[in-house]
Amino acid sequence: MTSDGSLTTSRATLADLGFTVDQELVYRRLLGDGWSDLATLSERTGLDSAHLQNCLDALAERDVIRLDGDAVTLPDPRASLGALIERLEDELMMRYRRISAMRTEIAHFTPPPATPAGGARSDVERVVGVTEVRDRIAELAFFARESVQAIHPGGPQSAASIEASRPLDRRAARRGMRVQVIHERAVLEDELNRAYLQELATFGIATRVSDSLPKRVVILDEEVAVVPIDPADSKAGALIVRQPGLVAGLVDLFQRAWEAAEDITFSPPAPSEGEIDELDRRLLVLLASGCTDEAAAREFGLSVRHLRRRIARLMAALGAHSRFEAGAEAIRRGWL
Repeated sequence: MTSDGSLTTSRATLADLGFTVDQELVYRRLLGDGWSDLATLSERTGLDSAHLQNCLDALAERDVIRLDGDAVTLPDPRASLGALIERLEDELMMRYRRISAMRTEIAHFTPPPATPAGGARSDVERVVGVTEVRDRIAELAFFARESVQAIHPGGPQSAASIEASRPLDRRAARRGMRVQVIHERAVLEDELNRAYLQELATFGIATRVSDSLPKRVVILDEEVAVVPIDPADSKAGALIVRQPGLVAGLVDLFQRAWEAAEDITFSPPAPSEGEIDELDRRLLVLLASGCTDEAAAREFGLSVRHLRRRIARLMAALGAHSRFEAGAEAIRRGWL
């Protein structure tokens, strides 16, 4: 809040909380001037009495003001708006879960894979063209539920490849899927690629590097694999493989490569008090209460691995040796 009592929050933020322009005008005026009577507020806002009363009723429904007859009282806006945000977050999370649960149903609406002339389903599908391959992988990744395993030989990825992969990586991390990616060690020498690998680490995606890798492959849910038509030219196209024996062999190949590869570890800078966001604050409250990682991950809609990285970052900032100590130290410092 500013010195005159008005909110410093942007208008876009209040609109995102469901406020109309006039409702926000009334709320800000009340915070700045306080309540006297309906006529005075009508004069200050330029709204007629009937419309003004509708705005007050709407604000009361959101619990950011209280109506008592002809009087209006205002709870602390930090508390009332914070509670409103939490309610909206809960509603959005429930909606997200319902929509996510529809993914299985949507899968039944997709066209069946192409079949050969004999009519039997083909366990190997041929896709030609870089754009077509990326689109097909995106489609397959959309319906993946458990895991993504990928080997990317050939050194640093292009900026175009990274941009194509970024939304798929974020979606997989948001769903809490197990994602493992192996790169050639040369990617660490490229600034763009190294920054991207560090970004993946913040999502909870596990990456390793190796000096010697087998051919390129992407495996989804250990049920379908994508391999290049020509191992020497990944731009020539890809084969989508569903044959269980072939996929099992590729999974075994990936696991052997993974065990032989070397972990990449990044140590993100610890946040200062001004850098922690609302999710960090809520997480600190849960830490102080002894909430489990699994419960906290469900609460925030994050993967457990991603959540643990945020916890480690916060503990480093607080100099805490335990999670309970982190919550207590945050309270002592006035972060909560």
